[in-house]
Amino acid sequence: MIFDTAPTGHTIRLLELPAAWDDFLDKNPGGASCIGPSTALKSSKDRYKKVITSLRDPKQTTFFLVARSEKVSLKEANRTSLELKELGLENQKLLINGVYDAIDKSDELGIKIEAIAKKELSEMPEALKTLERLSYPLLPYNVLGVLKLRSLLNKDLQKKIIDQEKTIDQETINTLSNLHELVDSLEAGSDSGLIMAMGKGGVGKTIIAASVAVMLAKRGHNVLLTTTDPAAHVQDFINQLSDLPANLTVERIDPKVETKIYTDKIFEQKCKNLSEEAKKLLAEDLKSPCNEEVAVFNAFSKAINKAKRQFVVMDTAPTGHTLLLLDTTGKYHKEILKTTSINPDRITTPYMSLQDSKFAKILLISLPETTPMREAEALQNDLKRANIVPYAWVVNQCLSAVKGIKDPLLRKRASNEGAIIKNIKENLTKRTYLIPFLPEEKLLPAILSIYE
Repeated sequence: MIFDTAPTGHTIRLLELPAAWDDFLDKNPGGASCIGPSTALKSSKDRYKKVITSLRDPKQTTFFLVARSEKVSLKEANRTSLELKELGLENQKLLINGVYDAIDKSDELGIKIEAIAKKELSEMPEALKTLERLSYPLLPYNVLGVLKLRSLLNKDLQKKIIDQEKTIDQETINTLSNLHELVDSLEAGSDSGLIMAMGKGGVGKTIIAASVAVMLAKRGHNVLLTTTDPAAHVQDFINQLSDLPANLTVERIDPKVETKIYTDKIFEQKCKNLSEEAKKLLAEDLKSPCNEEVAVFNAFSKAINKAKRQFVVMDTAPTGHTLLLLDTTGKYHKEILKTTSINPDRITTPYMSLQDSKFAKILLISLPETTPMREAEALQNDLKRANIVPYAWVVNQCLSAVKGIKDPLLRKRASNEGAIIKNIKENLTKRTYLIPFLPEEKLLPAILSIYE
C-alpha cells in the first residue's frame, strides 16, 4: 500500500492523530470531544493502537522523505525526519529529486545551478546524511504517462527519451508582467488590504510572499508578513536580508502556540464557578485534537482584521491545509449568520472579507509545469465556488524568462514552459506575472535586486 501524502505539516498532523486520540480517550473516558461523546469513540480505540503499531513497525512501514537539492527543501526533510522519530517512526529513507548535471559545461546558468545543488547537498543536516539515499535526475520532460514514469527506473529508456526531447530549433523567451508591476497594482489607491499567496507545496509561495511584503514596506507602507504554513520558512528568507524596513513586521501562526493561547483563554472563561473536579474534566476536554483547527482559525481571523489598517501579506499552507482552513472559515460564517441577533448587513465575517475582491487579493502561485498548474487551477475552481475570485497568477522559476541558455536540457525545459504559460495567460486568469529562474543561494535579495 503506497500513500502519496499531503505536504509536511499536514502529514505530521495526520500521523500525530492516532496517538493523540488514543491518549485523549485514556484520559477522558466520559467527556465530550469535537466529534462527539468520548464513549462513542471507544470502538475506534483498538484501531488507533493497531495504526500506531503498524506505523512503528519497520517490517511493515517505510517513510520515504522526498526533497530537492535545495537548502529549504532539505531543512524541511530534516524537520520531518526528526518529528517522525519523535513519534517512534524510525524506518526512513531519503529520495533526492530533480538532481541536475549540466550537459553543456560552457553554460554559465547550468554550471551555477549544478554548483549550488552540490554545495547544498554536501551541507545537508547531519540527521539526513545517516539515511539511505537515492537520487533521481532533473529531466527535460514532464514525467507524465506510463512510458515516462517507467523511465525514472530505467536508465536506457531515460537516455532514449532525453535524446528525443532535447533537440530544439530555437530559444524560447517569455516576456510577461513582472513582480514590480504586480506590487504596483496591489498598492494602487490603497495602503491596506489582505494579500494571500496560495498553491501546492514547493512552488515558492513563501519567497513570493516575502518579496511582495518587503517591496510594499520599502514603498512606505506598514506591512505584516505572516504564515499559516506549519513548515514556516518565512523567517529563513527574511534572514537573508542585511536589514529590514522598520515598517515591516514578521510573524508566524504557530499551531501549537495558538492552541495553547486558545485553550488557556477558554479555560479561564469557563472555570470561574466550577469545582476542582469539573475544572480537571474541562482541562481534559480542551486537549481534544480538534482544538488546533479552531485555534488556527482564530489567529487567521485576527490577521484578517489587521488588514483593515495595513497590508497583511500571508504565506499560506499548501492547498489541502489551506482549503481546510477556509472550510472552517465558511462554517463559522454560516453559524454566525444563523445565530446572531444583529442585522446581518452590519456583520463582516472573515469569510465575507475573503469574498471582497477590493480587500483580499489572492495570488495563485505555480511553477511553469503541468502538475502545479493543474493543482492551482483546481484550487481556483474551489475558491470560485465559494465566491472567492483569485486576483492574479504568479508563475515562479521560469527558465523561459532567462536569455542566453545554452545547455540542451535547460533549453528543452524552457521550451516546454511555453504552452503552460500560454494556457495560464489565455484561459485561467486576467493577470499573469513571471519570475525568472534565479540560481542564487540567497534568493530573496536576488529577487529584490531585479526590481530596485
